[in-house]
Amino acid sequence: MPFYGRPSKNCESCRQRRIKCDRLDPVCSQCKRAGKPCGGYRDVPSLLFRDENDRTARRSAAAKAKSEARRKLLDSSDSSDEGSNISTNGFGPSRLNYVAQPERTRMVMVPTMPAVVPLSLEEQGLRFFFDRFVSAISELDGNAPSGLQTPPFLKAILMQSPLRDATISVGLAAMANVNQDRALSLAAREMYVAAINFVRRAVQNPEQANANQTFHMIVMLSMYEMVCCAPNEIDSWTIHLDGVAALVKQASFSDALRNTNSRPHLQYYFISIIRYFLVQEAMPSELLDWTPERVPGAQPNQAPTIYLVDILIRFMKLHSSIRESPDPDARIAISSALLCEAELEAWEQLLPEKWKFSLKESDDFQHTFNGTRMIYNDAWASRDLNHYFWARLMVNEMVVRHLSRIEMPSLEDLRQRQKALDTISLMATYICAGAASQMGAFPCGLPPIGPTHLPPLNGVFMLMFPLAVAGGAVGAGDEVHEWVLEILRKIGQTMGIRRALEMIPTLKQVRGRKMRELGMVMVK
Repeated sequence: MPFYGRPSKNCESCRQRRIKCDRLDPVCSQCKRAGKPCGGYRDVPSLLFRDENDRTARRSAAAKAKSEARRKLLDSSDSSDEGSNISTNGFGPSRLNYVAQPERTRMVMVPTMPAVVPLSLEEQGLRFFFDRFVSAISELDGNAPSGLQTPPFLKAILMQSPLRDATISVGLAAMANVNQDRALSLAAREMYVAAINFVRRAVQNPEQANANQTFHMIVMLSMYEMVCCAPNEIDSWTIHLDGVAALVKQASFSDALRNTNSRPHLQYYFISIIRYFLVQEAMPSELLDWTPERVPGAQPNQAPTIYLVDILIRFMKLHSSIRESPDPDARIAISSALLCEAELEAWEQLLPEKWKFSLKESDDFQHTFNGTRMIYNDAWASRDLNHYFWARLMVNEMVVRHLSRIEMPSLEDLRQRQKALDTISLMATYICAGAASQMGAFPCGLPPIGPTHLPPLNGVFMLMFPLAVAGGAVGAGDEVHEWVLEILRKIGQTMGIRRALEMIPTLKQVRGRKMRELGMVMVK
């Protein structure tokens, strides 16, 4: 690969001495205490996006030769066979065309590609990407929505060659996983390497780079890492967040991004919070300095999202302080967690109408959580609500964990423990019931400002973390755990996201450990 794991941010002296560095600028505390010269810090962007070595170049050349051979084979094959091979997944028919169904009508927001024309390798990758990962919209009253437009992000994919190639790399890699086709995987790797080199050049010349395009390219690189996840590296995709963090510190990038929509900034904060809980490292500096005023161009209707980010960052700080304490006081931890729980409850009660959600029974057991699915009024709100669900679940897990440390719990402690377990169960149900909408089986409502402002991609990539939180929760029940394992298998096998499959053994281990620590019986 063009990079080799997560690069150390420690100063040169601490790396040579193999000791922990607090990375203070300009001189770290270790060097100052020892009276040694601090060797300074490495340039993170150049490490994250450095050029290929000779071995990678040879592999790329071999991939190109194989992809050309496969292209000739595919171009001469029967077009109907190609269409049947990639047009359907486990969550419904292809979304590349207008499809009428008994209970709903679905439209894709991108131009369709005629099935009668043989598809090149690149077209297949792009088609697979749109079919599996692009949002679909629904008009429930039977009339097509007015003003149907291609969102700007999808327009950029179709019009900007570097971003288009990065997108194709994700589509080809996912299709290779589904079909177990090594030739497609090599072709995808070749385009991924090209995307890495494009981002590297952008980092080296920030004044000449397109900040918005570079940001989108890094998103695609992260998606590729999830699709091609190697065993025991389920969090390798987070390395690209270091690249984003380094880029936003550069004035030219930061100024350019401030002129874009605030939505990507908010999603970046959510992803950074998730990354903290995944890798359990030090809190990112950009979150330590967080204030709501840092979100550029925020609209009034985004106030709930900004407030939620603020609550989650404070919960993350609480989690970090407890984790770093050798023997945290159980009562203080419980009290702090309950304050966070009360704030999250109040946040839900103050939500505007478009954020409301409800559970609905369904006869469709294939796509729903045991015949139950979530109804949302707004597509973007459904994404943000998922962050609320997993955060509230984790807050109540913290309450249960520290209550279990009390040797002689009171009746109030036992009541509070049961209340926390009930909340965990409810939040896990919400996450599972909303999974079908996040993966595109059931569309969410249209926002009042029109389909241009819908999420361009479905939520499957960011759904895996909430699913893991729900499936590994101690109060969620065995049926939730088993359902989450099955849905992860389905995501991996039908959508080609290998990370979902690699999460399964880890999730089993995590839940088993939590149950043993809390003295709870695992029912088989």
